[in-house]
Amino acid sequence: MRKLTALLLVLVMLTGLVSTAAAKTAYTLDIYWIANKDDPSVRAGVEEAINEYLAELYEGRQVKANMQVSFHLVPWDPAWTEQAIGALLNDEKIDLIFTADWEGYVQEIQARKLVPLGDLLDNYGGDILAGLPADFLEGVKYNGQIYGIPTYKELCVPTGLIVNKTAAAQIGWDPDKDPVRTTEELEPYLAKYKALYPDKYPYLMEQGRWSDEPWGHDWIGLKGDVLSMKYAGDENGRFDETVYSIYETDVQEAHIRLMYRWAQLGYIAPDAATYDYNGIFGTGDFLVFTQPLKGNGIKSTEMYAANKAAGVPDFECTEITMQDLYKVTCQAGGSMFAIPKSSKKKDAAMQYLNLMHSDPVLVNLMLFGREGVNYYKVNETQVELAADANWYGLHGGAWTVGDTALQYVLTTEKPDKNLLLQEYGNDAPKTASYGFRFNKKPVADIVDAVEAVVEEYRIPLMVGAVDPDDPVKGLEAFRKALKDAGIDELKREVEDQYEIWTIETKK
Repeated sequence: MRKLTALLLVLVMLTGLVSTAAAKTAYTLDIYWIANKDDPSVRAGVEEAINEYLAELYEGRQVKANMQVSFHLVPWDPAWTEQAIGALLNDEKIDLIFTADWEGYVQEIQARKLVPLGDLLDNYGGDILAGLPADFLEGVKYNGQIYGIPTYKELCVPTGLIVNKTAAAQIGWDPDKDPVRTTEELEPYLAKYKALYPDKYPYLMEQGRWSDEPWGHDWIGLKGDVLSMKYAGDENGRFDETVYSIYETDVQEAHIRLMYRWAQLGYIAPDAATYDYNGIFGTGDFLVFTQPLKGNGIKSTEMYAANKAAGVPDFECTEITMQDLYKVTCQAGGSMFAIPKSSKKKDAAMQYLNLMHSDPVLVNLMLFGREGVNYYKVNETQVELAADANWYGLHGGAWTVGDTALQYVLTTEKPDKNLLLQEYGNDAPKTASYGFRFNKKPVADIVDAVEAVVEEYRIPLMVGAVDPDDPVKGLEAFRKALKDAGIDELKREVEDQYEIWTIETKK
């Protein structure tokens, strides 16, 4: 018996030595992750827990790489561009970096800072290939190569309205039974709300977002969607593949004039170009709010949980989707992690990415941190956050972490939220331009000039803050400034690249 006890003690000691040795020799993955803020004390505890778990996986031969993590939590722009992209362009050691179409994915590829992932995926990404729908991987390709692994989340995000159902009931409108189909159809309800609340503004917008716009939002990553294609197909499913300079179209002008008229009637706040739309949403002082939607009331639930102001009476929300469901490029590439060329162990980086799409323990350590420290489980699917050690609020969010179906959700969310997100629009058709990405590099100076013009003119016009006939800041002045900046040459470059892409994809 003493011999058995001694043997067990030796085995325990050896295991400890192996774990210690493994930790000392583990390769550190430097992971640059977009974030809200950093708290080194909270981050250190989460990193320690993840590293302990990775050591267990390595010792159990569940992964080939002996690795540990070091998270670099970098806040949104301008910090992200200065710190994360600056490090990437300077070839500092980075093993994984967050990327997205809206963040500069194509530019990072063009700068030759990201590696194509084909062979790494084949050798170390089996769970990604087996679990991530092919449409996602097709949708993130550039010149036929995959450079980023997308988060498995929603692939369809049409625009529509979050309706304050409590306020709607006060004016005799049941939006669930009588949903509007166009922006214009809102007008009688806005008028009734304004009559009931003369000091409030019923139509709430996010940076001039248009709930039933015909254009593909963030089609090729140009500010204000200054060049775009029509979003939806016709009744026969055919797409109009014309590249439009949207601010030169009659439909855009009609919407701008409608917004100006509504602003004059008091339906839109005078400071809508600069106001805190999320904060106003949280007060409940609105009737409708234009937003990108995810189906099943998920967006309004998230917005309510994140923004409802303390002391405000409860109000109920519902949603009206006003665009058809299509799979679009910017959603496929809306959240990814890529492996930079400066990584010293790219195989380890891909193995970690593979775990993010297959291992629920790792996924929830990344998302919520340590159970009992950073969060508390309420049941098998829902958790509550620890107020004094909230890791969840530091990093970018659930939409940046691997396969969302593996994630716990908050108690304020539906238990099946993430499955609903993945299934939403699962059978939706792809747009004709699905997978097309515009390379800005050949016309970078023109892009900068055009976007500077858009920055100056667009939002005031889109929120009704400027008379479209104003000779200095109105629509014709905007159009002239776009011409002077080179919008026509930019449009020709987009058309040329799209034509080449079309020929290549139809080979």
